[in-house]
Amino acid sequence: MFLMMLNDDQKKLFLKLAVKAAEVNGVVEYEEKNMLKAFALEVKETPIYSADSSTSEILDDLKRISSPKEKRIITFEILGILFSDNEYDEEEKKFVSEIAESFDISRNQIDQMVKLINDYSDLYNKIVNTVLIE
Repeated sequence: MFLMMLNDDQKKLFLKLAVKAAEVNGVVEYEEKNMLKAFALEVKETPIYSADSSTSEILDDLKRISSPKEKRIITFEILGILFSDNEYDEEEKKFVSEIAESFDISRNQIDQMVKLINDYSDLYNKIVNTVLIE
C-alpha cells in the first residue's frame, strides 16, 4: 500500500523483514506466501522467501536509514502480513513489539494500526459480500 514511498535499500530490507514476519510463528501460511509475493511485486523486486540476516540486524539497518514516517510504513505493512492469515498470535505480537521498540513506536500507535487493519478488513469483506453476492 505504502511501500513505494521507501527507497530501494529500505524496500530490500523490508522484504527480508517480511520473510522474518512470515516465519515468526514457525509456519509460513499460503496467505503469507502470497503477501510476500505481492510485496515484491509492489516494490518491483524479485520475491524472496528466506532471509540470511537476523531480525535484529535487519531492524538495525532499517532504523539507521529510515525516518519516523518510513518506520511507521514498514511497521504497518508488516502488520498486514501478520494479519493475512486471519490470526495474530503471541509470537507475532512479540515480533511487532520488537519492531516497535527498535523503531520507537508507541503501544498506542501499534494499537491504532491494528484497529485500522481490522477496520479495513471488515470493510473489504462487506464490499465483497455486497458486490459478489449471488
